[in-house]
Amino acid sequence: MDKVNFKSGDIIYDEFKVDFTKRYSEQKECLLEDLLQVKYAQEYLLDVGWYPEYESEGEFIVQIIKKQNWEEPIYKKSSKDEEELIQNLNNAVEIIESIL
Repeated sequence: MDKVNFKSGDIIYDEFKVDFTKRYSEQKECLLEDLLQVKYAQEYLLDVGWYPEYESEGEFIVQIIKKQNWEEPIYKKSSKDEEELIQNLNNAVEIIESIL
């Protein structure tokens, strides 16, 4: 995700291999629940996944998780395309940075 500045975050997991020039149906093996995780101070985590996994009709989910509380994300947005995904990621980064 070279189009996003994660600021003070550290990328701890990156399996994001989706090619936005191709149809999702042509790259189902890249549509994973675990695509990207960025760790921040104070136990904040920015998480990106594709749901449902391997399904071309799915969507990206961007979440902010605090202290491993996956049941109650601080932020959760979905998107189907690159532009909206980048917007959601940038919004999530700004939210985290404003809290820290």
